[in-house]
Amino acid sequence: MLAVADSRFQAELARQAKDAGKLPKNFEIPPDQRENFPERIKAALKPVREAGVLPSFPFSSDFTDTEQRLIPALQVLREAQRSPLHLPGLLWQGLTGSPDPADVECLARLGLDRPVTLSERAYRALVRSRAE
Repeated sequence: MLAVADSRFQAELARQAKDAGKLPKNFEIPPDQRENFPERIKAALKPVREAGVLPSFPFSSDFTDTEQRLIPALQVLREAQRSPLHLPGLLWQGLTGSPDPADVECLARLGLDRPVTLSERAYRALVRSRAE
């Protein structure tokens, strides 16, 4: 298990296993198993993900196709909240971009298919800017 564990937690997990008598006291994680960092894994998988060979959820998911399409859009919006200067650009992109027929399902899933208030219209535009 330590061989595939996130390397940020391996040392503590190994210590706990040693304390519980599950590993010998002199056990050390092999060097080739100490680089399981999210950034390295993401970089290693990037070429196959970009080629469309590796799906977002390779072992299945309970998310619908519409929800899977929304996840990246909502992640972009969450990141944009940390840098509010990006929000006007996203808003403009959503207001001026060509509507994608697949956006209709995404917007309906969020209850933004028929916005009434100005806030709902803004949220709709923000989601549309990144509902790719």
